[in-house]
Amino acid sequence: MKFEVQAASQSGSSTLWTAQTEHLPPIPSAIPPEFMGPGGGYSPEDLFALSLLNCLIATFKVYCEKSNVAFQEIRGRVSLTVDKIPGLSGFAMTQADVFFDISGSSDPIKGRKLLDAAIKDCAVSNSIKTGKTFHINFS
Repeated sequence: MKFEVQAASQSGSSTLWTAQTEHLPPIPSAIPPEFMGPGGGYSPEDLFALSLLNCLIATFKVYCEKSNVAFQEIRGRVSLTVDKIPGLSGFAMTQADVFFDISGSSDPIKGRKLLDAAIKDCAVSNSIKTGKTFHINFS
């Protein structure tokens, strides 16, 4: 499997640009104010956290469907910490606190096991060295 994305920008750190994948509308992208940019678009840090969150949700949904476990809604949130690393010249995403609220599960015990499996098997999560802590609530 291969996935391709593209982005194009003009010069200047305050210039917004667009990024997209084939057959989907472009998304606005920008350097965040925390890195002296204008904000107003998805930052690389936003996209990193969204990539992790969306992969976890997608994997969970597939596992639930294959196991005949229904749920009303899954809500997720990631709080991403970006720090300077001693010995490196730049920054790194050092910690992702991932929060999930799953409501209306037809089988909360099995649903929790499926979420644990999704966390273990998520391709994005398995591809990053960022620390991850999970906070899970089934209601």
